[in-house]
Amino acid sequence: MILTGFKKALRQSLIILIFTVMIAIFFNLLRPAGIALFGFSSVNLIKQRQAQIPEISLFEAHDLYLQKKVFFVDARDPLSYEEGHIAGALNIYPDEAALHAAELKTDNYRGVLIITYCDGPQCSLSKETAYELLRQGVLEAKVLVNGWSLWIKAGYPVKKGKE
Repeated sequence: MILTGFKKALRQSLIILIFTVMIAIFFNLLRPAGIALFGFSSVNLIKQRQAQIPEISLFEAHDLYLQKKVFFVDARDPLSYEEGHIAGALNIYPDEAALHAAELKTDNYRGVLIITYCDGPQCSLSKETAYELLRQGVLEAKVLVNGWSLWIKAGYPVKKGKE
């Protein structure tokens, strides 16, 4: 009789444990920065894919700019954009890429390279924005690393304000 009660309690404990683990795994998967299980992390996967996005040099970017074969996307925050940006650039933060992707896939941008930039060599916003645009179907995007600082130092055209 005692053995039967013990087996029943053990079975119920095991069911509760399994149920709890399943719930924990489910919520971990929902979190953007969840704990990596079995060596897999969606955050690491996204960073690996972002690292594969090609970069472009300042010289190449400016050359394409002069030929009007490029469209710049400023991935910095709106306040930084208003304080100054590459002339003709559009301000698209990574979270807003899906909202602008349809526009960037129209005939107006056919044959034009999309170049994303932000400020500072460690700034990841340009890679995040380029990654999201490519995920949304934009055909070609490259990143100008430390683009804003390099552009200003070179004395290339900039604008201020929301346009």
